[in-house]
Amino acid sequence: MSLCFSVSESAFNLRYGFRDSEPMGQSLKIRVKTGTRKGFCPSKVVCVDYPRPDIDNTSNFLEAAYLSSSFRTSPRPSKPLKVVIAGAGLAGLSTAKYLADAGHKPLLLEARDVLGGKVAAWKDGDGNWYETGLHIFFGAYPNIQNLFGELGINDRLQWKEHSMIFAMPNKPGEFSRFDFPEVLPAPLNGILAILRNNEMLTWPEKVKFAIGLLPAIIGGQAYVEAQDGLTVQEWMRKQGVPDRVTTEVFIAMSKALNFINPDELSMQCILIALNRFLQ
Repeated sequence: MSLCFSVSESAFNLRYGFRDSEPMGQSLKIRVKTGTRKGFCPSKVVCVDYPRPDIDNTSNFLEAAYLSSSFRTSPRPSKPLKVVIAGAGLAGLSTAKYLADAGHKPLLLEARDVLGGKVAAWKDGDGNWYETGLHIFFGAYPNIQNLFGELGINDRLQWKEHSMIFAMPNKPGEFSRFDFPEVLPAPLNGILAILRNNEMLTWPEKVKFAIGLLPAIIGGQAYVEAQDGLTVQEWMRKQGVPDRVTTEVFIAMSKALNFINPDELSMQCILIALNRFLQ
């Protein structure tokens, strides 16, 4: 297979393939050098195998599996409910699945001709495929991992190295990475990933953000719930974190969680997600 790009950026990482529960997935890394002569595109393709992490025996995963199995093992209803579900996104599809498991009769309605909601893909007028970016599922999401296993589609997944790659708004064509080393457990790998990245966060910003998170770590769920009245932007300003961090870093998390901007999303959502990642 030959691939050639005409780009100004010096390197890209592209990944493709399928994963099963056994380590058999492929990761395609394509490195493209700039300044090439006409008709020649030197590229280095390296296929790397990333095995499925050991998440099946974690407390979060076992809890999700137990709750899911309760729908199938519960007594069959004498009068099955007919339930109408509006929207065939991932939530609607999974709701219909679990209602059927429990013996009820779901009716799933979708206005568009594409199922999947935010995880769906579309083809534009030029014939190019595009998607909303929510095709990545963290291992810390036990419910979705359990659902994939029940549906028998684990072989459709490819596990990749734990990295978060951000396009830098003020530097078009440049990217910044947060690499989480596999040799360290959470949350140490996340702390190191943040400390090693000085492009997205300066050291003063890291310190301010860390101090702001201390009450969440110490106060736990009570503190998290108390932040529901603050937006992400308001919470960041309260901690003295510059708006630049919100618009360049946390806008990505806000969009991924609820598809709305940091000045609209509750900080509670962000703290719940960060807590899950830290675990």
